[in-house]
Amino acid sequence: MIPYILLTLMILVYFLSFWKIFEKNGRKKWEGFIPIYNIYVWLKILKKPWWWIFFFPIPLVNLIVAVGCNVETARLFGKYTVKDTFLMILLPWYYIPFLAFDDKNIVEKPTDWTNEKDRNVRKWHDQITLFFIAPIVGHALFIVFRIFGSKDKPNKKTMAADWTNALGFAIVAASIIRSLFFEAFTIPTGSMEKTMRIGDYLFVNKMKYGAKLPQTPISVPFVHNRLPFTFIPSYVDWFSSDYRRLFGYGKIKRGDIMVFNWPVGDSVIVHDGVIAHDYYAILRNQAFLNCVRDLKAYNASGINLSYDRYHSLESKYLNAARQKLINGGGLTQSPVGPIEKTGGITTLPIDKKENYIKRCVAVGGDTLEIIDNLLYINSQLEDKKDEVIFSYNFYFKPGSYIPQDKMLEDFEIYNDQHTRSKIENKYISIIDTSYKDSLVYINKLAAFSKEQITCSPQTAKMLSRYPGLDSMSQEVHPRGFNYTLYGQYYPYFPNHADFNWSRDNFGPLIIPKKGWSVDLNDSTWVLYKRAIEVYEKNTVSVNSKGDYLINGELSKSYTFKQNYYWLMGDNRHGSADSRCWGFVPEDHVVGTASFVWFSKHPETGIR
Repeated sequence: MIPYILLTLMILVYFLSFWKIFEKNGRKKWEGFIPIYNIYVWLKILKKPWWWIFFFPIPLVNLIVAVGCNVETARLFGKYTVKDTFLMILLPWYYIPFLAFDDKNIVEKPTDWTNEKDRNVRKWHDQITLFFIAPIVGHALFIVFRIFGSKDKPNKKTMAADWTNALGFAIVAASIIRSLFFEAFTIPTGSMEKTMRIGDYLFVNKMKYGAKLPQTPISVPFVHNRLPFTFIPSYVDWFSSDYRRLFGYGKIKRGDIMVFNWPVGDSVIVHDGVIAHDYYAILRNQAFLNCVRDLKAYNASGINLSYDRYHSLESKYLNAARQKLINGGGLTQSPVGPIEKTGGITTLPIDKKENYIKRCVAVGGDTLEIIDNLLYINSQLEDKKDEVIFSYNFYFKPGSYIPQDKMLEDFEIYNDQHTRSKIENKYISIIDTSYKDSLVYINKLAAFSKEQITCSPQTAKMLSRYPGLDSMSQEVHPRGFNYTLYGQYYPYFPNHADFNWSRDNFGPLIIPKKGWSVDLNDSTWVLYKRAIEVYEKNTVSVNSKGDYLINGELSKSYTFKQNYYWLMGDNRHGSADSRCWGFVPEDHVVGTASFVWFSKHPETGIR
């Protein structure tokens, strides 16, 4: 609401003041009252290109251009003091009418850069303007160039003035490209191996699905959600707008590689080690382990706290764990180990959530199911099955193994894609998938060298022919797999004890589609509650009778307002994806992967 009020006031100020400013600059009064044309005249008075008029409808870009034009308007009247500059940048609603209607304000001659007095008058004015045009970035570059010997030239514009103009235009141009057309993206993890690899640099095409306009337009340019090396937000959240998307030239299809705002990234723990990790998963695990500790529900074999017993205590322990984190408390377990102290919890708007990249495997209206690692969409085996990779266990006879250089040269398997261990005189029960599609169960008592390798099914079959191999198995987590062995409490969607879904055996699940109505019951409430409440912005509750209330009204069904998608990494055993946190709403979609322009692997360098 605040942005629209301020924008409306700004438009009114322009319409009520332009005619007087135009008159003082020798133009006709009536020119100030004609929409669009008055912007054209304003730009002519400021000696700016007429085509800047096209910048004004673009969020974020229009703010930068408006600040620049407002400051240039103040310069027409010789207003260069620190006070004048701050007032024009921060309170144009007051300062533009002041310039227009105060008879003491008259148009003055432009700055004479050969006059030292004129140059000194503008000294702080240009520095302040540079800061607002390019916060931090502008002065960082300014200082670097100063260190390397750049100086103000006699009888010419100062460096600050030149940098303000140059950086202002560069930021406007780059912001337009970054917001509406393409944005650079780096692959940070191996979740999309072998399609996209760690160290790949690519461009994301935002035009195909239609560019999503910035929802928090006032932000530091070229910084996503926080200032570098700090936890300080790079944006202001009090000035925000609703979700809007421009028209695109294509629709989201199964198989598309998409970049999107991470749906569960709305809440994050303020700590370098876990700020990019799933807060909700960390909270669930911490609450469960706290209960295990309090009840001493563990023995030499591991945790023996039943889910049924914990379910009655879950709310109590979740609330306690949440409150501890809010107060800056630590974690006994996290993806990076124990943490003594955190900076609390903070929230992020949609467009400032972390960017993820995965493959779209199901669209709204599809029914998805995973059976023993095989993905079925509407009962049909997925088309992209040859591009996905899994974890395989290879059991070698003593002294046998596959040399690392062989795996790298012949199969492009890196060190981070395999681990080696030894098994001595133990029974092993494995599922051998090397014989066509049949499942062969083998029980043996022997000493083995074990290699866990992440690769495609085709590569696994080729590796199975390697001399010294005894047997091979693909990892498969059955339904009801006990994830407490890893200290995890229901890590897979919908993260609830009523569903025994695992990483490799999942569903069936219907992906919501705009206009689709779902009957509400105990199961669908668990599956779709977050989408209804968080993504569709409804207030939801369940009364004492077990009735479902949406926005205070009794509801037996719910009709979805937007489309949803299901995204998974091609590295099916090394990807935190929709199986962990659920649906990706349409308003979280950023774009599609366009092309890789550079690739550098941490182990082997440039590829």
